[in-house]
Amino acid sequence: MKISLALLATPLLCMNLSAADDFQTKVAEGKSVDVLHDGVVVARFMTEHDASTPERQAETFKPYLHVFDPTGAIRLTKGPGGLYPHHHGLFVGFNMIHAGGQTYDRWHMIGGDQITRKVSAEPGEKAKIVADVEWEGAKGAPALLDEKRTMTLFTPPKPFYLGIDITTSLEPPQGEAELNGDLEHAGVQFRPSEKIDGAKTVFLYPGEKVDIHTARDLPWVAEVMTIEGKTFTVVVLNPPDNPKGTIYSAYRDYGRFGAFVPGTAKAGAPFTLHYRWLIAEGDVRDPAIFQKAWNDYSGKELPTPALTTGSSQPRPGDAPTTGK
Repeated sequence: MKISLALLATPLLCMNLSAADDFQTKVAEGKSVDVLHDGVVVARFMTEHDASTPERQAETFKPYLHVFDPTGAIRLTKGPGGLYPHHHGLFVGFNMIHAGGQTYDRWHMIGGDQITRKVSAEPGEKAKIVADVEWEGAKGAPALLDEKRTMTLFTPPKPFYLGIDITTSLEPPQGEAELNGDLEHAGVQFRPSEKIDGAKTVFLYPGEKVDIHTARDLPWVAEVMTIEGKTFTVVVLNPPDNPKGTIYSAYRDYGRFGAFVPGTAKAGAPFTLHYRWLIAEGDVRDPAIFQKAWNDYSGKELPTPALTTGSSQPRPGDAPTTGK
């Protein structure tokens, strides 16, 4: 394991060590959690929350996961600012949460933030990050939702170099909350880097002549993206035990894609979603590879489907200030 002396000397850092071939974790209290493999940062969970100024609040109003290339030199995910500044890395949000006769937007983060109250990190053959996240309600009121977000990072079979299992469990402290929105503004979403070459973005769907705008409960969706001149493929796997009715946003040239399904959370009965994300270097377009990954994840044995290649589209009329 390669660890620099400078890293060990950095204040407020807690490095959890493991065997050389395993993942390591490094916690910067109140800032972030790094996941390293052989001393190289492959992912970083951003936990900072700073409401001291409107600018700092906009940069830190939600936790999210950054993903890096195998060398740690290229960040594959977007941070604050840029086009749609509320899109941050691999993130969770719903723009229409109905609770107590009120409606809340925890996608654009209007009137409240998602605040990481506690986070833990475990190194090993698989690295595990567990975060307790408060979804704020109205000012001065109790939390709207308490989220338990668990991310397990591992080395998947090739051609993928990184796997991320994410579980989000959302529960109101009392009563119930309806989690809703639309495929553009809700769910678990992956937003690629602002350095993506949108003209080269390609989406891949399982099945023949799939209309991604109307298809439901697809087992997987993949994206081929070019960032800083290098090509990567990302696939999201939707297991069969997730709630039915999942629809995907997977057609924007700036690359945001992910899964949305509405649900109801009650005190003592959280609304829970699971997904697996797999990251590969290069252009991967073999549906057999994606289907095998889904079969391994789900424990099912579905045959390899046909492949629909979807063209990417800008959102008509969008501008960085529209808040989409």
